[in-house]
Amino acid sequence: MSKFCPKCGEKLVDSAMFCKNCGASLEGIPNPHQTTAGEYRVPVVEDDHKIAVIAGYVLAILLPLFGFIVGIYLLTRNSQNARKHGKYVMIVAAVLWIISFLL
Repeated sequence: MSKFCPKCGEKLVDSAMFCKNCGASLEGIPNPHQTTAGEYRVPVVEDDHKIAVIAGYVLAILLPLFGFIVGIYLLTRNSQNARKHGKYVMIVAAVLWIISFLL
């Protein structure tokens, strides 16, 4: 049976007293991720990367190269929403970059 940190969800060895990822003490803290059968489930946390998405669109318009870089960053995230916006940011950056070369 695996043990998980109640604070960050990191997988731990059963004898751990502190989380190896965040340093949280595991003494006396009930684990909210423990089921009635004694098994642990990992919480699913999805970050939307809202700041990166906004920065990506702004940079794609003002500085297409940096917008393209932020688009690549967003494509590598686990969030479906971030990947979708990463594609759009890269498309906007590429189109504006091509237009700037033509002018």
